[in-house]
Amino acid sequence: MQGSHDVRQPPLRADARRNREQIIEAARELFIRFGTDVPMEDIAKAAGVGVGTLYRRFPDRDELIKAVSLDNFVRLLEIARRIERDETDAAEALSKLLHSSLELRLGMTLTGVSARTYEAIQRSLEHSSHRGEVLAIATRLLHRAQQDGTLRKDIEIGDVVLALVLVSRLIPPSDSDLGEMVFQRLVAMMMDGLRATAKGELPG
Repeated sequence: MQGSHDVRQPPLRADARRNREQIIEAARELFIRFGTDVPMEDIAKAAGVGVGTLYRRFPDRDELIKAVSLDNFVRLLEIARRIERDETDAAEALSKLLHSSLELRLGMTLTGVSARTYEAIQRSLEHSSHRGEVLAIATRLLHRAQQDGTLRKDIEIGDVVLALVLVSRLIPPSDSDLGEMVFQRLVAMMMDGLRATAKGELPG
């Protein structure tokens, strides 16, 4: 069925690939600071390319949002693999993974987008593959930390993901120190709630 799979594109030349990477990086930074409605001209300027080059790589805003979203998952998967390999403390490893996820603002590229774009992201095989592997790593880290007695035993990875989504929605686009401080406080409160030292049991 059309739209149910990813269309593989031919490899880009080195200069075209570099332009594409610059555009995605600029878009990510501006999406975090100002939201996904930031003018495309501002993204082109921040990327150091012409507006025509931007639109050749990404015909519309939705295509750029999808590309940033996928690039975020690619980055997060690389981080997750490295954390699982190198960090011996499972709770600390999970904390680092959650911080990385929020710092990339994975949810931000899915807010304020068209229903068509949101559905395309959710159905993308590439998105699904990377998302699934990140979740598998996070699940292993959570279970290890529960066995170690450092994280509470009455939670599952769905609880962690839900908390992550809620926190990401509460963090507005901002380039101010206040926005960054709010971000750090919310993450700290979320992590404290996962600790085995938390009082009381969760309902349900």
